[in-house]
Amino acid sequence: MGKLMISLSDQSENLVRSEVQRVYHGRVGGLSIFFEQVLRDYFHGNGKSTKTTRTKNGKN
Repeated sequence: MGKLMISLSDQSENLVRSEVQRVYHGRVGGLSIFFEQVLRDYFHGNGKSTKTTRTKNGKN
């Protein structure tokens, strides 16, 4: 599996850390779980189809 590097401001990093500690308290890898969920939500909710449908008149 690949790795992803995200650069956050200090303020943003503190917000993320406090939210992760609140939601994933006591769970190993809470930060990884948090970002995995963020990415899944982004790509499943905002992802666009890679296939385009062609019609007879050339318009989609």
